[in-house]
Amino acid sequence: MQNIELNRLPLQAQTELLDFYEFLLQKYTKTQPKNNQFEQFLSTPIGVEQLQNWTREELHER
Repeated sequence: MQNIELNRLPLQAQTELLDFYEFLLQKYTKTQPKNNQFEQFLSTPIGVEQLQNWTREELHER
């Protein structure tokens, strides 16, 4: 397999390429990453003491 020289690209292009590479890894591998931040977020509920109802005027007050 051929090596890719990322440092020859501008920083933005390097970032885009790495992001696309991670996307392809997730798409074509059957195992999910162990440190999935979104799953961790969903597994930890956010507790609130009491919900507060707002009127439309209060929400759009400037």
